[in-house]
Amino acid sequence: MTQKITQELLDELISLERQLLEPSVRESKERLSILLDDDFYEISANGLLFNKHHVLSRLPSEKVPQFYNQDFRGQMLADNIAQLTYHAAYRRNAYSNLQFSLRMSIWRKNASGWQLLFHQGTPSPEFMLNYD
Repeated sequence: MTQKITQELLDELISLERQLLEPSVRESKERLSILLDDDFYEISANGLLFNKHHVLSRLPSEKVPQFYNQDFRGQMLADNIAQLTYHAAYRRNAYSNLQFSLRMSIWRKNASGWQLLFHQGTPSPEFMLNYD
């Protein structure tokens, strides 16, 4: 049975999730390492599996896509485990089409704070973007 997440924690996790999209964070192995749990893994939209080592070696050199994310929902899976789901759209560059996805992240709280344990992005049908 899931527990209700507080609005304060939901806001904190949304902020952490959005930090992972900021160029200054994505380009920094040190900042990424703080946000990613040592047991982190991701299942990409094309079904590839990445762990923390892969992300730290790949992400800082990638061009940062333009991201939009919205419709965040959260729930507690345990006292120290929280799940976020949300809609995301991104484009690789100014000339590419928007790609739409449904995203899920699982955050774990440990001695150093909340860290991303798991992430998955699944392609989804187009949805209306809120630019707020």
